Amino acid sequence: MKIPTMRLRNGEEMPMIGFGTYFTDNSKCMESVLAALKSGYRMLDTATWYNNIELVAEAIKKSKVKRENIYITYKVLPGGYQDIVDDIFKTMETLNTTYLDLVLLHWPQGYILDSYKALEDLYNAGIVKAIGVSNYDHILLDKILNKVRFKPMVNQIETHIYFQETKMHRYLEQKEIVHESWAPFAEGYLGLLEDKKIAEIAKKYNKTPAQVILRFLIEKDIVVIPKSTNKDHIKENIKIFDFKLEEKDIKAIEKLDKKEQYSSWPGNMAIETIY
Repeated sequence: MKIPTMRLRNGEEMPMIGFGTYFTDNSKCMESVLAALKSGYRMLDTATWYNNIELVAEAIKKSKVKRENIYITYKVLPGGYQDIVDDIFKTMETLNTTYLDLVLLHWPQGYILDSYKALEDLYNAGIVKAIGVSNYDHILLDKILNKVRFKPMVNQIETHIYFQETKMHRYLEQKEIVHESWAPFAEGYLGLLEDKKIAEIAKKYNKTPAQVILRFLIEKDIVVIPKSTNKDHIKENIKIFDFKLEEKDIKAIEKLDKKEQYSSWPGNMAIETIY
């Protein structure tokens, strides 16, 4: 199965779907990542904060999938230049790799420009193939865009059918920044998967509500990183490239936007930011 990609500003190709590992139960993390790789996922998303790098590394090793065929996204805490460098080199050693495909500053809190400079230097050296940010709104992005050498190539933010971020998406397109969704199902908190309209559309295509939600986001040029510890769901979530939503169904899902987040990010994250 060939997974479609998004071309980043620097020409690198990023898979449209990956596997998220945010706070996955560590007793299930390795098996879940292994199941994802066996199901055809070729992008993995993890972070310093998730504290699961060793488990991700074990899954990659057991999968026998070649390193060059796995796109690894890693989010780092913006603790300053040296913290970033040390973290990334330690992570690469754990993953037994000489490079990372994409590294993002996890949130707008801490020593932003100093931390981002570390990403720029690692990118310039070829150790990191692409760089970006996570949990940044347009105000926060505007604060750094004219102060950096290499503009962020990706912004990973909460995005789902009840919080579609249409204005932010247009802004990111204008800035040539790829829009990536974390929590495409809102971590199960808002009842997206039980939405009656989604269920109706899913029945029409003989798909699951989760598949319809992911397909909608991808058709909007939004990269998705669903997560699950259920092997059947892991397999189902990647089977979204054999159908397309009709325009009337896309319009119907657009009307579901409540502009409702399940988190309060990034607003409450930017209070102690140092630029």
